[in-house]
Amino acid sequence: MAARPSNRGHGVEDLEELNLIPIMNLIVILIPALLLTAAFVQFAVINVSAPQIGSGVAQTKPPKGKHLNLTIAVTDKGFTIAGTGGVLGDQAKGAGPTIPKLGDKYDYAGLTKKLSDIKQAFPDDNKVIISVDPKIHYDIIVKVMDASRETDGRVLFPVVVLSAGIT
Repeated sequence: MAARPSNRGHGVEDLEELNLIPIMNLIVILIPALLLTAAFVQFAVINVSAPQIGSGVAQTKPPKGKHLNLTIAVTDKGFTIAGTGGVLGDQAKGAGPTIPKLGDKYDYAGLTKKLSDIKQAFPDDNKVIISVDPKIHYDIIVKVMDASRETDGRVLFPVVVLSAGIT
C-alpha cells in the first residue's frame, strides 16, 4: 500500500487570502442606492366624525338659536348644498346642483365662496355633513373637506361628518 502524501504543514501557506474588495464595493454602492429609492411617505390625518346614533333619550331642552344643519351632497353633476331651511340654488329651474361642475371638473372655489357666504349668515355653526355618491373618488371627498374647512386663513366649518352615500 502506497502512502498518500500528507497535507500537514502545507495547507495554511498554500491558501490564498479572500478578496473582500468586490463585496465591499457592492455594499458601498447598494446602501446609498437603497436609501435613494426608499419611499418616504408622509401621512396626514383628517379628523372626521361618524354620524352619531341617538341614545333613545329625548332632549328636554331644544338647543338655543337656529342651527343650520349644513349638508353638502357630492354627485357626478356637482355640489348640492342644503340646510335646515331647504336646498340652496335655483330649484325652480329643476333639481340641478347648487354648484354645477365646470365642464368635467368640480368647482371647489365656488363651493368655498358659497360656504363663506353661509358662514357669514351663521357664524356660530361649525359642522358640515358631507354626503357622497358611491361612484365619487376619495380624492374628491378630501378636496371637498379642504374647501369646507377654511378660506384665506378664516375657519369655515372645521367639524366634518361623513354621511351615507346618495342613492
